Amino acid sequence: MKIAKAECIPLDIPFYCDRVTRAMHRAQTHGERIFVFRLETDNGLVGYGDSQGAAGPVEHLLGQNPVALMHIDRIGYGPQLAVLDLIGKDQGVPVHTLLGNQVRDRCPFSWWDIDMSPADWTAEAREAVGRGYTTFKMKARPWRDIIEQTGAVARTVPADFKFDVDFNGFLLDQARAEIILSQLDDNPNVGMYESPFYLAQDLDGARMLRERVRKPIVEHFNEACLHARCCDGFVIGGTTQATLRSGILAAAFNRPFWLQLVGTGITTAYAAHIGSVLTHAQFPYITCHELWEHDLLTSRLQVVDGYIAVPEGPGLGIEVDEKAIERYRVDADAPSPKQQYLQQARLLRISWPGAGKQKRVWEFTDESHYQRAFYAGSIPGFEPGVDLEVIEDDGSPAFRNQHAHLRRLGR
Repeated sequence: MKIAKAECIPLDIPFYCDRVTRAMHRAQTHGERIFVFRLETDNGLVGYGDSQGAAGPVEHLLGQNPVALMHIDRIGYGPQLAVLDLIGKDQGVPVHTLLGNQVRDRCPFSWWDIDMSPADWTAEAREAVGRGYTTFKMKARPWRDIIEQTGAVARTVPADFKFDVDFNGFLLDQARAEIILSQLDDNPNVGMYESPFYLAQDLDGARMLRERVRKPIVEHFNEACLHARCCDGFVIGGTTQATLRSGILAAAFNRPFWLQLVGTGITTAYAAHIGSVLTHAQFPYITCHELWEHDLLTSRLQVVDGYIAVPEGPGLGIEVDEKAIERYRVDADAPSPKQQYLQQARLLRISWPGAGKQKRVWEFTDESHYQRAFYAGSIPGFEPGVDLEVIEDDGSPAFRNQHAHLRRLGR
């Protein structure tokens, strides 16, 4: 079996609803652009992989035996999935048999969203419940009131529905993290905290925080935190061999983790396969595939009580929708809708309650400007009642003047 044809196909798949589009376009996160890797062999098999936001060369795979490539991480994440899909189909076995001994036949998965208003997060939580999820990974940001956000969503979900709150380090240090996390501890729907600050930079502070809050704390996998035992689990992702290595190390220290592998239904099926052979891949996985209006599969991977059954067909065990691939195919050099949005002018307004009915206001033109000011200590974060408003260009002189003024200030 040799690879006779190799393609990297760029797609723009729209987000599934307007509120997600608004939030994802504004935020410093991924957009609509997906790359599908399609490998065809000389014996007529087709294997699929995908990658969010990163194209990769595939010409060097031509003429290669997929079996010789399956353990080589440097061929890239997307091609690696397609290679595993081919080998499984050729041998008539599911991908998980190529990766290790299966320890579970269904794997936990979580809903995911970037920061949103309480109303939008509430709508997303209802959608998640309707699609079978029991957990929701939330991005906490200093321009939102995370206590208000989680409180509002908690009023609309089942009692056992959990929120895993990701701060991406924005709480900065142990003392400030303890103030916020101790309040979130009182919300029974809150499940775990991810990266309240960058734990490896202050292992003593991380251990102190671990002793003072009740809910589990997780961090992106690193050996400093593993050996210091300063967190309860990890976030693991990447290419196959790197994921297996990290997963085995975490298991040796009895530390559970979730897999974070962002992509479509193709990646989601792969996450179930590799998660099924890792003993400590016990926390709900993140693939973000529900963000897009199509998962690129002919049949949806059903989420039942928060779990997806590991596909048992040959290869990844899924049928990729070739018609959908053609429908969403774009020129690789064309800007994505998110890139086009970011090229336009807008104002972002942060407001905090002030004296009486007055509000304190900080305006800027892009999230990166806010983050620089925040890290410099120029503005506070996670204040009670803080909120973000996005003001689009209405063509008025007032808008143009204010936008130009902020740009002159470097904001």
